[in-house]
Amino acid sequence: MRFKNWKIWLKSKPWILKWFIILVLLRPIIDNLYFLKNISPFLSPLYIVGVLTPLLSIYVLLKTPKPVSTKLDRYMKIWSFFILLGTFFVILYDPLTKDSFEYLLKLTLPVYIYFFTRRFIQNKEDLDGILTTFLYSGIFVAAILLYEVVINPIRIEESRGMDRIQGSFGDVVSYGIFLTFSFLIATYFYFSRQETQSYRKRLRTLLIVGSLAILALINIHHIASYTIFAMLLLLFLVFNFQKNKVAAIGISLMLFILFIFFGQPILEEKITPLFETDVAVFEGEQDQERLLHGRVGRWEYMAEIFTNESIFAQFFGYPTTLKYAYHFVGVGSHSDYVRILFLSGYTGLYFYLLVLFYFFKRSRKTVLPIRFLSYGLLGIIGLYSISIVPTYYPPFVYIMMSVFAYIALPKQMQQ
Repeated sequence: MRFKNWKIWLKSKPWILKWFIILVLLRPIIDNLYFLKNISPFLSPLYIVGVLTPLLSIYVLLKTPKPVSTKLDRYMKIWSFFILLGTFFVILYDPLTKDSFEYLLKLTLPVYIYFFTRRFIQNKEDLDGILTTFLYSGIFVAAILLYEVVINPIRIEESRGMDRIQGSFGDVVSYGIFLTFSFLIATYFYFSRQETQSYRKRLRTLLIVGSLAILALINIHHIASYTIFAMLLLLFLVFNFQKNKVAAIGISLMLFILFIFFGQPILEEKITPLFETDVAVFEGEQDQERLLHGRVGRWEYMAEIFTNESIFAQFFGYPTTLKYAYHFVGVGSHSDYVRILFLSGYTGLYFYLLVLFYFFKRSRKTVLPIRFLSYGLLGIIGLYSISIVPTYYPPFVYIMMSVFAYIALPKQMQQ
């Protein structure tokens, strides 16, 4: 969507919906004010936005017409029930505290954002509009990245013997989310704008976003983001061969040449050191618990706790035991699959996977650009969810649920 068309689209939205566009646009700035939460919740934009977002979402649900329900909606409602049930017991353990209120907002984020976006996304223009907004928001992230690389890092964290830049974000994952989604959106627009924009312009945008993504990757040293970028690049080439074999061959040759000149130094200096511990485990020099930066050991410990609970707790969530659960249902789990399992039990995890499967099933019947976007999104969700908790991060959920809401639309509205 061109800037002129984006402005027209933005102005066409009533304020009851426009706030979400502004929120997506300003989210990187809000996230970079993370440090203010340590001074006072009342000074923190993160807390203010965290409270206002569900309130505004609920207001929209009450004031706008209910969309036509589809099977994806029904699965989302069932999964949402188990998420809300688990959250209720988390709050019941520690009611009326700052921590319980914060977890209430975070744990239910995918629920209220999905049902809000079902009101917001009414056609393909709305989807393209919100994706364009996310790309524009990435300009701020790109500016921070260039400042940190060229002038001076804002903040550095050491991991696996390597220094990671992370701006003023709460952690390095935020950089990863913005770079992977920006690259996914840029590649999506490369396909969807084929009839409205020249090949040169589409390729130029893709190269700019891709170059910034690579620059971020080699400075944040995040294995999951490396893996996802490689997956998106491979998916892009596969779809490109389906759409335009000549262009695909040209891009493949260009990537091959770039890899010959720059690939080996990046592999040896930036990527290989990240796998040293894992290689040592496979060679028998380290304990199995050290796999994935110690996450395997953490999951084994959590699995023992979970399986020692009652059958009821295993099927409906660890919080139903009314024991301390914050560490297990938050970022401490270091895996969205594990986090959702603890929060909502086997039943909740089953319906979450069913939601993902039915999303995939519906997306198979869409046009090529939307199919690419959907497959890329599923790949990002699936890979990130192994070692981090992506549905705990608002920018991730904004894009994830916007695409889900579009796929949930009846076929005649996907225009």
